[in-house]
Amino acid sequence: MDYPLINPDDDKDIRPEVSVFKADLLSNPTPIEDRFTKFSTWDSLVSALSILRHVSASYRGSIDCTSWHLCNKTKCESALKDTEDFILRCVQAQAFRGELEAIKGKCDLPKDSRIQHLSPYIDNVGLLRIGGRLNNLKSTGLASLNPVIVPRGHVATLLVRFFHNKVFHQGRTITEGAVRSHGFWILGGKRLISSIIYACVVCRKLRRRPQEQKMADLPVDRLTPGPPFSSVGLDVFGPWPVLTRKTRGGSAQSKRWAVLVTCLTTRAVHIEVIEDMSSSCFINALRRFVALHGPVKLIRSDKGTNFIGAVNDLHVNAINVEDNEVQTYLKNNRATWLFNAPHASHMGGVWERAIGSARRILDSMLLQEVPKELTHEVLVTLMAEVCAILNSRPITALDADPSSPMVLSPNILLTQKQGEIGTFSDHLSIKDMYSASWKHVQVLSDMF
Repeated sequence: MDYPLINPDDDKDIRPEVSVFKADLLSNPTPIEDRFTKFSTWDSLVSALSILRHVSASYRGSIDCTSWHLCNKTKCESALKDTEDFILRCVQAQAFRGELEAIKGKCDLPKDSRIQHLSPYIDNVGLLRIGGRLNNLKSTGLASLNPVIVPRGHVATLLVRFFHNKVFHQGRTITEGAVRSHGFWILGGKRLISSIIYACVVCRKLRRRPQEQKMADLPVDRLTPGPPFSSVGLDVFGPWPVLTRKTRGGSAQSKRWAVLVTCLTTRAVHIEVIEDMSSSCFINALRRFVALHGPVKLIRSDKGTNFIGAVNDLHVNAINVEDNEVQTYLKNNRATWLFNAPHASHMGGVWERAIGSARRILDSMLLQEVPKELTHEVLVTLMAEVCAILNSRPITALDADPSSPMVLSPNILLTQKQGEIGTFSDHLSIKDMYSASWKHVQVLSDMF
């Protein structure tokens, strides 16, 4: 007959139930390669395990503890080589357990083995190497003839990164050649090396294709049809040295600049030569331009020191849009001046591209028999010829249809004429122009 217990929790003679958990490390060991993932470089992994093996051997009494400091400083090559072999043996024991047992038992490799076609064998230090028909050359010490088989994993990644740095971040072929020549055969090495090079930060900085920025929509004044030179963009480029002539007030400046004005709709170009970078010279250039092509409603330019008010603080001679003279001129002509964002030269690509073309044409003209110094008159004439060439350029794709051979150019929109580009060779060479202009300078100098 069973009797129920009264207050079993308070009874000292009743033992509580105890649960015991046991971890069997022999049946479920931690993979050795998982312990290597804490290291990010091959050198740090080899150095750490070399020190650890040395300390372990010193505690077992296998080596003399007094040699610890000497070994730690010199990093004996034999100890490092033994550590590398130990790391590779651990990795191979985990990845090729069945293959190692079959080779030691002198049996055939499993049919699903990944290294069956490599004819593997075990060397005298227990490493699994590639076989072949060159085994008689093993005595020569050529490790590249029978490289060590390395499975793909963290250790293989560290090896590839190590030799990739050794060859100074070269491509896949050179990196793979360095790995092979040092006696390592990585399974799936081509794909692994390609993935590591793709993720390498240094390689991206050196050789990756730069990304293309998506451009914003064009402004309204670039898309709105209207009369030529109603909305323009301008910039100043130069200078060019010119011959100095004497005047009653002294001596004229020996440098000249050019103001390039381009239409934002027709892409026509007009260039005016100015004597200095003052606001008065700039206003005179604008007045000459307006007298030829009519009033301007919108002016665009970059926000350089040529056009902003900071030039007053810098005490330099430059065009200042914030001067009263320029403000009055813009107000009287009902013109609006817009600046691009600072350090955004791509926003002024319309006139920057035209300036580049004008410079190339002018450089080609100056290659002719022209002395080093020009006169003001010759420079103005050359700039007019540059405008003629730029305004005769095609602004649309040339049609291959023979029924429409006409080329659309800014000159057709401005003058409704199409003809050959005039050259000075038909009338007067640049050398003759310079001679005539220099004679004019000498006459003026004698007069004053």
